[in-house]
Amino acid sequence: MKKIAIIAVVTVMMAGLAGSAFAANSLNAGSKALSIGFGDSVLNHVASPTDQNQNNPIVDISGRIFAAKDLAITAGLGFQMNSGDLEGTYLSFNFGIRKYFKTDDFAPFVGAQLSYITYDAELPPAQGGEYVDFSAIEVAGLVGAEYFLGKQFSIEGSIGLAIGKAEDDFNNHDTTYIGTKNLGVRANFYF
Repeated sequence: MKKIAIIAVVTVMMAGLAGSAFAANSLNAGSKALSIGFGDSVLNHVASPTDQNQNNPIVDISGRIFAAKDLAITAGLGFQMNSGDLEGTYLSFNFGIRKYFKTDDFAPFVGAQLSYITYDAELPPAQGGEYVDFSAIEVAGLVGAEYFLGKQFSIEGSIGLAIGKAEDDFNNHDTTYIGTKNLGVRANFYF
């Protein structure tokens, strides 16, 4: 799955390079963007009761609207479906804010994101076959950069630090976690 993600990113980058590589960008007040990409979650690794950590990336679909040329409000949905030895789903809803340091074709940014996450899985029969269910509230600070390959298209990468509180019905206790959060690679379409 990771190879497919890398191939998809390279394909998107090459398609953008075929256009105008140094075009003006769409970072303006009132602009809107739709983002599609892959990422990861701290909870995905903390919550996994097995050593078979999910190998599928989290698919992230989000949108943003610019309140100012260098300030965007974001909202999104993340999901992951697993099969094989660990059947389960991951679903997250997030809301955040992003501040751009520069609004050039290379636009670094910092941001904050609040997420509500649910994760459920059915363990394989060899591990009891039990059904586990987690939910969490998570706050993440992130840093990243966006590069415009055309006026209305960019790619971005970001990473962050997250802290959260998860309710765990598998072990019947709450868990507080902290760790890096790879928010991954995204393609952004501005309109």
